[in-house]
Amino acid sequence: IREENPRMYNDAGHMLYYSFGTMSILLQEILAFLRKMVEGSLKYRSIKRIANVLTLIQSIAANSATREKLIDSQVPIFLLPVIKFKSPLEDFDNICAVALSVIGIMCQAREPKIIKWAVDNQISEACWSCTDTGNELTRVIGMHILEAILRNEYGMSYICSPMCDDLLTGMMKAWREMITILAKNQDYSPRLVFHVLRCYMLLCVHDRGFSAVLSYLPDPMLDGTFIESAEKFPIIGRLLDELRMTIGGNVQQLQTHAF
Repeated sequence: IREENPRMYNDAGHMLYYSFGTMSILLQEILAFLRKMVEGSLKYRSIKRIANVLTLIQSIAANSATREKLIDSQVPIFLLPVIKFKSPLEDFDNICAVALSVIGIMCQAREPKIIKWAVDNQISEACWSCTDTGNELTRVIGMHILEAILRNEYGMSYICSPMCDDLLTGMMKAWREMITILAKNQDYSPRLVFHVLRCYMLLCVHDRGFSAVLSYLPDPMLDGTFIESAEKFPIIGRLLDELRMTIGGNVQQLQTHAF
């Protein structure tokens, strides 16, 4: 419905938030799901049910009139355990992606209050975890959120602050591993390559971020490995060119070669 009828989708978010008792019911559904997670009693029916609940919350997150109110309600905080939880159930990765997409929808407008909320509630750390161990969709959403955070001055200052060395280093290592895998199968996820490149470029405008990129940038980003993807997707080619130009004279430090 979001793509087919954006206006109806937008109106649905407004009606859901302002309907009497609806937010309480949605929160109760989330809490019931969390309880089953802890008890180890999740079933397919529970997963299907929470997927529907999260889809409704997505529409609230997408509405500009209710987005900040959703933050104020603190309901998204209760999605973090879902995002961080590891389950052997095959369908659970998709639930993690849907829960993460609620935060992604909120952050995509890059509103300062929401980005600050995301930073203060360790969404960056949750996204790092997702990009390290999640499936393809979860990783794409996680990178999308990290990009929105890095485009905000408060978010950039947080991620590149000395107290967040573990976060920055962890992200660099996760991205390096991810790019190394993607280099072997470039058809797997051009979207991931695109978002990682965007995040590298954003980090390069900050001294500490630039140093981290120099230290952990994987060879395939600069040695011509992604030339096939660059030809198929010109935006990836342009970002690779920009990254090479930004690295400039430091290419030798990375022991890489130009195309």
